[in-house]
Parts: sequence; C-alpha cells; structure tokens
Amino acid sequence: MKKLLPVVLALFLYIGFGCGKNQEPAGEQQKTTSESKSENKTPENTGDVKKDTSKTGGNELGMKTGLPADFPKDVPVPPNSICHGSIYNQSEGTTVTFVSKDKPMNIVDFYKAEMSKNGFVQEQGADDMVNDKGGMLKWNKDKRIVEIMMSFKSETSETDIVLSYKDSK
Repeated sequence: MKKLLPVVLALFLYIGFGCGKNQEPAGEQQKTTSESKSENKTPENTGDVKKDTSKTGGNELGMKTGLPADFPKDVPVPPNSICHGSIYNQSEGTTVTFVSKDKPMNIVDFYKAEMSKNGFVQEQGADDMVNDKGGMLKWNKDKRIVEIMMSFKSETSETDIVLSYKDSK
C-alpha cells in the first residue's frame, strides 16, 4: 500500500493538472451500455465508457491510452466514465484512470452491487473510508485484489477514479 500511494498521487496530479479540459473530437459520441457490453462481451462491464482519444501511445509517466487488454472481465468499468489510460507496474499491478460524471457515493453503490454479484468480498471497514468527496474501497477474490480510489472535483462536478488490480501472490 505504501508503494501504491506515490503512483496514485502521481496519477491524480497528472489527471488534475496534466490533462486540462479535454474536449471529445467532433463526431465522437459516448458509447451506449449495449455497445459497451457487446464490445467487452461480458454483462459485468456495464458502465458507459468513452476512451480518451485525445492522446496516442504513452506519456512521460508510462501511461497507455485506453483500457488495458488484460482488464478483468469480472470487474466493471465505472458508470458514465471516460478512460484516460493505464499503467502497469510489476510489483503494484495495473492501474487504470477514469473520470466520471457520477458522484462518488453513486459509484460506491454501483461497485458494491456489481463486485458482490461477481464474487468479490469487500474489505471490512472500507465503508468508513468513503464520503461525498471521495474515498477508497478494496475487494478480494481468490488471490486477486481490486482497489478503487475516488476524488470529487466540485469545480467540474466530476469524479476522478483510480482503479488498481493485481494478484496477491
């Protein structure tokens, strides 16, 4: 967890200051839930997600654009969100960043329901770590760990989301 904090802080700084206000290219439209389902081929990934197409390739942090190819089928993407990209670190796993128009508590409720349906067990006491401004949740399944950190930006009424997953070998 101590190693994850600098990575997460760097991602929040990158999203908050590095991205600015990205505009969706003309003609691009948000995918519908049914398009997302057919693209991902699983009913678990039900969020309306747009990929951030304003960048290509990686950046100075090593972030790659879009969802990673190994994104778990049993972990849903945040609802009403744009995926900014992902970073893989061998010791920390994969971290994917999103921005959602939903408020943190709506995202929390969504993940509690979906992760439970998919066999994940929420870490005890995690509910004490979330509120309307953001927070952190953690789930376990088999030997896998999924963590979600959120921060609400009142200026833009958006929630920054950092979703991390790894095997806990």
